[in-house]
Amino acid sequence: MIIAWLKPYRALIATLLLVYFTMALVSAIDTRGAYLNPSHWRWDTPRFIVEETRIPGHESKSYTFNTYNQRKILEQAAINLTLGVGMTFVILTGGIDLSVGSLLALCNVIFVDLLRRGDSSGVFIFALFACLAAGTLCGVANGWLSVTLRIPSFIVTLGTLLVIRGIAYWVSGGQTKLMACSPELSVGIPLGVSIVAVAAASFFLATTAGGRRIYAVGGNLLAAQYSGVRTGLVRVLCFAFSGLCAGLAGVIYWSRTSTGSYTAGEGAELYAIAAVVLGGTRLAGGEGTIFGTLIGALIMSVLANGLNTAGVHELTQKIIVGCVLIVAAYIDSRRSRRGGVAVM
Repeated sequence: MIIAWLKPYRALIATLLLVYFTMALVSAIDTRGAYLNPSHWRWDTPRFIVEETRIPGHESKSYTFNTYNQRKILEQAAINLTLGVGMTFVILTGGIDLSVGSLLALCNVIFVDLLRRGDSSGVFIFALFACLAAGTLCGVANGWLSVTLRIPSFIVTLGTLLVIRGIAYWVSGGQTKLMACSPELSVGIPLGVSIVAVAAASFFLATTAGGRRIYAVGGNLLAAQYSGVRTGLVRVLCFAFSGLCAGLAGVIYWSRTSTGSYTAGEGAELYAIAAVVLGGTRLAGGEGTIFGTLIGALIMSVLANGLNTAGVHELTQKIIVGCVLIVAAYIDSRRSRRGGVAVM
């Protein structure tokens, strides 16, 4: 049964494994700073998957599976995956949300600012509620502007991307604020939140009438309207859910960095969109799954972690990620053409 369920994702899983072992190979190459001169390269320990330790009092080395780095891959995927879950809902309806990175920053600074006012569980719960409420309300605003004023969501969220980032700067006073996070929460929050988000969203889309309405709106908006579906409300609620996920991502950001910063999440919207499209969700809407987004987010995380482990320069990494975005757009274009959908 499990094998049959995974059958539609064979290509995605194969891609994930290919990227994983490619990053393991790349991490074993010591370029000695000569990136363009392979004659200077030498083979080293593949730190991506193997951890090298020296035995005290001996010259010999011990090699073990690098469980720490594998956990870091999952933790690093948490923000992108949580944003991707919300983005999947929006894209399934034929929209796009470019504001999630800025919204992550706003929710992050609100959460940390409130958390710094006390250390009780009550303060934590209040800060969490305020953070998620802010994200949800901003998501509702995005949906309302797009649906009621009939402005394309691309334009609406491009504008709110700038507006919300400015508000985050104003709320934070232009400063990065520190608030320590315990080691237990720094691991538990990223993994726990992302797992719950994936499970809840997958269950909703696959088993509920609301999930079927989302697919219907993205598949054929006019037919959904004639069928009695309140398409405007569905789209607004999907944006609201995307905002809620951005709020959760803001909490995850704090748990991983112990900071509240208005610069948090810069460019995160592009990584989230890449994860969603790589995972098989059509930009035209109506087709896609949360499990596909999960695999897409893992591909992006493995790629980023492997390049960091190999010591690849940050700007070079951006070139590679940009190429991944282009490939993802090409794959979506091919998929849309096969389905008879015009791609702008």
